[in-house]
Amino acid sequence: MKKLFAVVATLAGLFAANQSFAADIEVRDAWAKASLGKVPNGAAFLTVENTGMADRIVGVKSDLADKTELHTHIMENNVMKMRPVEGGIDVPMHGEVLFKPGSYHVMLIGLHKPLVEGEKIDVTLTFEKAGDVPVTIDVMDTMSKGPHGDAGMDHGNMKMGDQEHKGH
Repeated sequence: MKKLFAVVATLAGLFAANQSFAADIEVRDAWAKASLGKVPNGAAFLTVENTGMADRIVGVKSDLADKTELHTHIMENNVMKMRPVEGGIDVPMHGEVLFKPGSYHVMLIGLHKPLVEGEKIDVTLTFEKAGDVPVTIDVMDTMSKGPHGDAGMDHGNMKMGDQEHKGH
């Protein structure tokens, strides 16, 4: 009986040590630009901070649009193109991932209604280990560069495969 307890305790300890939980994930500075005219799509930006073990964002969902996807930009034939992310986005142990213009972003395709400045919208990020993490996003004016005014990026310097990861 003691051996069985020792095995179960060891396995439980290993399981807990290798898991990321929603409590390890903090999403901050979540924002989107208000819709311009009748543009059917929108994008949201944010910072994902992980204080636990490495994890991966494997999806995103919302009721705001026909489709909600994780996207990034790639340089192809000297032209910047937006593409869905294949296989998820790694969130390093004790690190962060930046979703910003010209890089990773949440794409809202086929908006059911325009994004209106001053409103808050909700999406849910799905992590491989931490599970679903709800995110509230502030809709800012159409000329906004984010909550700190510095979310822009020089698109000409981005190369295919560049990732916006920052470890601590």
